Amino acid sequence: MKDRAATCDAGQLTFSDGLAVLLNRKLDALDSGDVLEVRFSDPASVHDLRAWLRLTGHELIEVRQEQADLSCRIRRGTARRLIVAKPADGDNRADVAGGCQDTRHLVLDAAARIPVHADPSTGFSPRGSVIEQGAPVFDFEVVDSAAAWSPGAGELYEQAGAGQWNATTDIPWGQLHAIDLEVERAVCQIMTFLAENEFSALYVPAKWIARIHPHFMETVFFLATQVRDEARHIEVFIKRALANGGGLQFSSASTQHSLKSLLDRDDFLEASFLLSVLGEGTFLDLLRFLETHAPESVTQEISRRTRSDEARHVHFALQHIQHAIGADPGVKKRLRKAISDRASALSDVRMLNPLVEESLVILAAGGLAAAGLPYGTEAVRQLHSTMHENRVKRLQLVGFEESEARELSEMHTPNFM
Repeated sequence: MKDRAATCDAGQLTFSDGLAVLLNRKLDALDSGDVLEVRFSDPASVHDLRAWLRLTGHELIEVRQEQADLSCRIRRGTARRLIVAKPADGDNRADVAGGCQDTRHLVLDAAARIPVHADPSTGFSPRGSVIEQGAPVFDFEVVDSAAAWSPGAGELYEQAGAGQWNATTDIPWGQLHAIDLEVERAVCQIMTFLAENEFSALYVPAKWIARIHPHFMETVFFLATQVRDEARHIEVFIKRALANGGGLQFSSASTQHSLKSLLDRDDFLEASFLLSVLGEGTFLDLLRFLETHAPESVTQEISRRTRSDEARHVHFALQHIQHAIGADPGVKKRLRKAISDRASALSDVRMLNPLVEESLVILAAGGLAAAGLPYGTEAVRQLHSTMHENRVKRLQLVGFEESEARELSEMHTPNFM
């Protein structure tokens, strides 16, 4: 049996004011059989110490008087306060630059060991912590790193935090002025359409946050910012519709069918792919179109700010899907089937809400004047072409050949999202 002694100077501490905390910490650092020598000056503490040691499973070897102080030798027992398989990490040092610590530094020492398959019994414990045996098993569905984690999520989370804006104070609402009534109605119809699509873009990631294992926390963090972004987008689109005399307009059944097909998707990778690589990617072109043809500065600024957020969502999804395909090339087959299945389910949805299509023409034309409508019609025709070409590029970025990417892009819902 070991007799190596560590020391602890307890001074005037008693069990009523913290001696148990000190002893627990000192004994936790020792192995079973190691000896701790404790010095303290309160003789009454010896009686409390004997009782405490019986409760905690340690052994009092001897008590000695040393001048005005007492010295007790305690042999550490086998009892552990937590039943764990290993000690926690120690002496971690994340880089702190300019007084700031980047989220990417969450990947450090034990926290850098990204599990290939996360253990559901680790529950809500942070990645890198040590969990006690006997904890409950959580019902997380997304537990594979290939599906849930990507190396760039932490950096994009940082960008999301830096890019937050306020729909109440950061939009120049005071600059909004009366515009042509038909153009105002067109803007409000588009804002209604954008808001309903953004509800989908909020609810889909929100649905998955609770189903992803917390050891892929960077993904969970980013999705939380995406939910916040989409809430702000819905807010600002509705505010614009109500701000200038037009009001919220019409939602088509075809749009609702298209959006429900995203919410009903029961696979995280497929949902992320359909929503963000295809849908939100297509919305980048729509928002750029609105920014270009906005009839006043408020709509222009709304389009610019929301497009910046959406670009971040698309970038995250591209990295996510690239990582998943890199880990398992068979993922491409699943994603192709997801597009095909959705297209089949939405076979009756053959066109965009006609009121939205007309509103885009009116916006680009600057009104209903006959002289401007050809320009507006051509601008919308070019928008559809641009959307298709950019979808093809994104599909190629995640690993599809160009011919297949074109075929898959053509299958994408006319609803844009």
